[in-house]
Amino acid sequence: MYFAGRLRIALPGGETLDETRAALCRCGHSKDKLFCDNSHIGAGFTDAGMIVDSRLKPEGDDAEVLQISPTANGPILIRGPVEISGPPGARAVGASGALCRCGASANKPFCDGTHNSIGFEGD
Repeated sequence: MYFAGRLRIALPGGETLDETRAALCRCGHSKDKLFCDNSHIGAGFTDAGMIVDSRLKPEGDDAEVLQISPTANGPILIRGPVEISGPPGARAVGASGALCRCGASANKPFCDGTHNSIGFEGD
């Protein structure tokens, strides 16, 4: 997942990073979780990029910063203004949601809880 804008990324140790761009792991194979290290190439991870069922919630405050917080062995929680784009016409806009980082969700890029059944370890 590639993010751009005003980002505040919570790291597992409690620290935060303020960034304007970040590439986060979607396949679950990165050696540098939460960040992408291109392990998806060797892992054969694929995603057509279609947004079938947007799980973004419209409610939220009027924050200008996107808060990005990985959960232990689970999804990335986002809160703040976000637009997710895929192939032409595939788009979701909202203010909060949970994004898959195990690579196994049937509704990528959104979390569907599959991480629980596959034993994903995120940190």
